[in-house]
Amino acid sequence: MKSKIFLSLSLSLALLSSFGISAQSSTTAEQIAERIAQKMKDSLNLTSQQKTGVYNVNMYIANQKALARQQYVGSDSLTRFIQQAEGKRDSLYRTVIPDSLYQIYRQKKRTLISAN
Repeated sequence: MKSKIFLSLSLSLALLSSFGISAQSSTTAEQIAERIAQKMKDSLNLTSQQKTGVYNVNMYIANQKALARQQYVGSDSLTRFIQQAEGKRDSLYRTVIPDSLYQIYRQKKRTLISAN
C-alpha cells in the first residue's frame, strides 16, 4: 500500500515537474493550474476553451487536496485522500479534452512515467 502511495505521489511530482512547475510553497494553486494548463495547451495544441477546462480541473483538484489537508491534519488518512483527489485528474481531463488529444496526453504521461 505504501509503495502505491509513494508511486502515485512520485508520479504527480514528476508530472508537475515535467510541465516546468516547481513545488515551492510560494507558488499558489492558481499559478500551478495556469502553468499546467498553458503547458498542455502548447504541447497538445488545445483551444482556449480546452485550456480553461484543464485549468478548472487543476483548480478543482487543488481545492480537493486543500480541503483534505484541513480535514485530516495529522491523520493517517490524509495521504489516501490526497491520492484520491490526484487519481481523479485523468478522468476529469477526459471530459474537457477531445479523445484524440487525450490519447496523446496519456502517451506522453506513459513516456514520462517509464523514463522515471
